[in-house]
Amino acid sequence: MKVDLTLYQALKKTASNFNHRKALLFKGKYLNYEQLVAKVDYLASGLSEFGLSKGDSITFAMPNVFEAVFGFYASSKLGLKCHMVHPMTPVKQMKKYMEATNSKTIVIIDTFYDHYKELLLDSQMTMFLVNPVDQFNVILKTAYQFLNRKKLKYIDYNEKVRRFSSLYSKRVQNVTNINPLSTAVYLHSGGTSGQAKTIELSHQAINYLASQAGYIMGVSDFDSKHMLAVLPMFHGFGLCMGIHGMLINGGVNTLMPKFNPTQAIKLISKNQINYIIGVPSLFESLLKQPGFKSEKMKNIDQSFVGGDYVSTDLKKRFDKQMIENHSPARLLEGYGLTEVVTVCCVNTLKDHHQNSVGKPLPGIDILIKDLESDLILPANQDGEIIVSGPTVMNGYLNDPLSTNNTMFTYQGKQWVKTGDLGFIDEEGYIHFKQRLKRIIKVLGIPVLPAEIENLLMSYEEVSEVAAISIPDEQKGSVVKLFIVWKDKSNKISFNDIKSMIKENISPYAVPKLMVEMDELPKTQIGKTDVLSLEKI
Repeated sequence: MKVDLTLYQALKKTASNFNHRKALLFKGKYLNYEQLVAKVDYLASGLSEFGLSKGDSITFAMPNVFEAVFGFYASSKLGLKCHMVHPMTPVKQMKKYMEATNSKTIVIIDTFYDHYKELLLDSQMTMFLVNPVDQFNVILKTAYQFLNRKKLKYIDYNEKVRRFSSLYSKRVQNVTNINPLSTAVYLHSGGTSGQAKTIELSHQAINYLASQAGYIMGVSDFDSKHMLAVLPMFHGFGLCMGIHGMLINGGVNTLMPKFNPTQAIKLISKNQINYIIGVPSLFESLLKQPGFKSEKMKNIDQSFVGGDYVSTDLKKRFDKQMIENHSPARLLEGYGLTEVVTVCCVNTLKDHHQNSVGKPLPGIDILIKDLESDLILPANQDGEIIVSGPTVMNGYLNDPLSTNNTMFTYQGKQWVKTGDLGFIDEEGYIHFKQRLKRIIKVLGIPVLPAEIENLLMSYEEVSEVAAISIPDEQKGSVVKLFIVWKDKSNKISFNDIKSMIKENISPYAVPKLMVEMDELPKTQIGKTDVLSLEKI
């Protein structure tokens, strides 16, 4: 598949081959590829007429709805830098993001107007408001207006606050001459050091990874195959593999703005979800639903998990349920980071080792570097995971120092230091062990929270668990444990937990404190929010 194209050109090429195939499904409404490209073309013309042109930035703070997809590809067609942000970002943080990306145009759902109206104090700011059911019938539109009447009542449309629907133009904009290696997308991430960064990803990097969808899934034709597109577009995994990967391969994206397990089960039953990619909490949520224990779930062909620590217990329970449902799917773990778009190695149905995060994708190189030197380590030795290939980022926006600290040249190739500890076994499988910044040093001895979490999650009494580091005068740092029980009347004592950890891992890994919780805090994309736990 040709990847040295813009994101728009890649979509357009697929549409030319599969014009009448279904492309998007949202709230029961399908758009085919011809309709999708038409919407993108009209929107690109409207954005151009508004005054945006090649090199400008535009901010989208949107859940996964039709307009988010239209905007993403329309931006690519014009050569805009598409700045993708979580729709619940605090307004002060949004100001910083938009200043950093030099963006003066923001697109949001209309019900978020009050949340972001303070941005309009900037005289150069323009806000476009999306009605997410604008493409639907009168009944749905009326219901939306009624249910959200309080939030919509005080919107004053003017030159600075406009309807997104006003952008669609019947004049089709010519394709702008754009270098596929230029930055297409700005995404925000914790960076490999844990400090917030704005990552620049090129058209070609995203296209390359999306082109690997067929290899990952062992599928040559995605006709009528549906991906659950619930991972948000402000996240590399959701943007590339949840949206773009299906659309450049002729498949269907089933859009879901916020994960709803009941609705997901209904869609699976209708054969409108065949592939699921998500973080561990998504699969835990599905497993808790009675409806997930049904042969109708055999419509799930494949499932992939990543983006957070994945317990062996979760994979076993999911696989057992899929076998009972007569589904070929297994919970296959992958690994990646936004600095290389997202996934760079993954288990597949044909080639997997469930205690690993899989083998590198074709064209992607992964090595293990010594933590104290530039020495590349042999098989089965722990070190920092480093990654090279066509998906490597262009760099961190306006941060050459961090870029140079993260990217380096080795044997004529650009590499990214991941900030993750792991090893490669003799068969070539990658084993992720721990974020380096999460390693706890107890009396100078490294303790891996993931090992503690994996051990405790193997006990049926435990629903969720997280281990963090806290300061200690005598030992430097010690382990603090947060635990959620499946049944509060059936717990394991703290003394027994300490004995288990001492016997199975190390005396240094024994927690000093344990806190019981009803649930662990989560980040905006469903990961365990370790930073919040550190403040407790």
